[in-house]
Amino acid sequence: MGLENNGFSFFYFGALFCLTLFCFVALRIYMIRHRYNDRSGEERAIALILKTRMAKGEIDEKEYHMLKDLLTD
Repeated sequence: MGLENNGFSFFYFGALFCLTLFCFVALRIYMIRHRYNDRSGEERAIALILKTRMAKGEIDEKEYHMLKDLLTD
């Protein structure tokens, strides 16, 4: 009887461990995807600002590419 009780409590520990592990992995995936989406948005904003400056004649195409490479890396 003592062995069955011990196995039963281990089942709860195992289930809790698996649930915690699943939540941790799901959270990490969400954080990684969210970080890349923010980065992509930043790059689009930088490109838009630089394209606007190039259209106004404030910078030329060479400066555009140089600044874009510098700011997105």
